Amino acid sequence: MVKIKAHIKLYENGRKTPFTSGYRPLFNFVKEMKTSGRIDLIDREQFCPGEEGEVEILFLNKVYLGNDFDIGKTFLFGEGTFTLGEGTVEEIL
Repeated sequence: MVKIKAHIKLYENGRKTPFTSGYRPLFNFVKEMKTSGRIDLIDREQFCPGEEGEVEILFLNKVYLGNDFDIGKTFLFGEGTFTLGEGTVEEIL
């Protein structure tokens, strides 16, 4: 398992409703490859469209995070084929 602290931005024109801790979108660290992960909120009860902030994300398998996975790595996340936000790895916990 890999747990990170990341800064994410939830696009305003994507998801219509906020999410809470335990949200499980698909993440793109490597082009054409998606992996699931769980977002846990750090400083709020919910994360609304258009907001940015710090979160913790847990991944079960490091294989799909790419060979260059490290602090500063950027990623996209979403549901199915829809990209709903982006983020940057700030810390590997």
